[in-house]
Amino acid sequence: MAATTVAGLATVAQLALYVHGLVTKITSAAETARQNKLECQNLARRVSVIGDLLVQLQDPGVAQPLAGLGDTLQEAHDLVVACQKWSARRKFLYADDQAERFREVNRRIDSHLILIPLLSHISIARRLDQIIPPNPTSVLLPVAPTMPAMVQYVSSTYVPVEFASSEIVFLTGNFGHVLSEDVSATVYKGRLHDGLEVAVKSLKNHGQQRHEQEGAFVAELETICHLRHDHVVPLVGWCAEDDDRMFVYQYQHTSNGTLRDHLMQGGSGGSVSPVTSSWKARVQALLGASMAVDHLHRAAGPRIIHRNVSSSSILLDESWAARVSGFGAAVLQEPTTGGQLVGEVAGLFGYIDPEYRRTRLVSTASDVYSFGVVMLEVLTGRPPSWEEGKDPQTLAGFAAPIIEGGNLGSVLDCRPSPVQMEALNLVAYTAARCLWPQPQDRPAMSNVVTNLEAALGLIDSSEPKRH
Repeated sequence: MAATTVAGLATVAQLALYVHGLVTKITSAAETARQNKLECQNLARRVSVIGDLLVQLQDPGVAQPLAGLGDTLQEAHDLVVACQKWSARRKFLYADDQAERFREVNRRIDSHLILIPLLSHISIARRLDQIIPPNPTSVLLPVAPTMPAMVQYVSSTYVPVEFASSEIVFLTGNFGHVLSEDVSATVYKGRLHDGLEVAVKSLKNHGQQRHEQEGAFVAELETICHLRHDHVVPLVGWCAEDDDRMFVYQYQHTSNGTLRDHLMQGGSGGSVSPVTSSWKARVQALLGASMAVDHLHRAAGPRIIHRNVSSSSILLDESWAARVSGFGAAVLQEPTTGGQLVGEVAGLFGYIDPEYRRTRLVSTASDVYSFGVVMLEVLTGRPPSWEEGKDPQTLAGFAAPIIEGGNLGSVLDCRPSPVQMEALNLVAYTAARCLWPQPQDRPAMSNVVTNLEAALGLIDSSEPKRH
């Protein structure tokens, strides 16, 4: 038995080294590509995240998935090497074929990347089980045999897990309770066996856009799976079976919808929304969201650029605290001072940093710009963009000049008290700074947090003291 185990570990170790070598070869070859250069560079960035994870995989059970990953990366390497030779005629004749090969290889790599976080957890957990006895306050227990083999959560501290499609069907009551729906996803309410209420976000299959959807799913899973912050929506688990792509979140952290919902409608059911009924509540929501984005930029491991900061990606939990979500466009920060090149510009119209849109160089300053627009939304109650005649208008283009001209009061959503006005002037000044054209002139998110804390302090000082 011992000899078999050692042999298994050796096989996995050899496979890991082989795959790691392919990652290195792809990255190197992409630097000298003469055709499809951008596609090669994007492919190299995609596979580079695999390398660091491989050294953690030692369990024999991961040998087969690793072998499949190796086959895919070998094909990816051959594809990149073929792009090192320049031929105008070949490029003209086979452009569509090459584009399809890149899409197919990326799709297969995405499928492997979905498995890697789970395999890493299984491998590490098995090794720890041999050393450390399980903690009875935080272990995962199997559900009673009369129900599907779902995971039961005994405590609020757990590692996100993968669900089967049948488990999602069971916990949502066959998708019987729709919480919300838009063009990209439907959100259902469900309940785990231990009573924990969850929100299941099911991504829609958009035909030709399926590849982009798959990439967004993998990006969000990789990003949020390891994030832990009081103002980030925590992940319970995910499903990536067949064509299903779903995320499972704790419902209590999403139960009051998005900040955008409340700015537009004043809360569900036509009632006054607590988060928009007072300036203090609005500034508190901004502060919570800014702390989350600051965490992504400076403290998350690895550090993250969100790329889709908006009032629709800020959820409100059961206590009306803000929690950032929507990590489908997120990218890991690279060690650069001038921004990092991305294949496509992500984000919603009205929120996108003009410099990022022009150059495709994204940075933390791009998130700062988008958050500046969110601050304007909270101040004015207006949407990030609208149509005026046949011309699209942006809130940044409309409100920033008015604020910089000292006329904030003319665009505020409702009338503040004099002390509140002082606080809102600080919020507006910060928002205007976030929208400055040059990224290097914008404040860091840590400075935005500091100013919002000061604004909230001013509002608190104006309220009558409780005895």
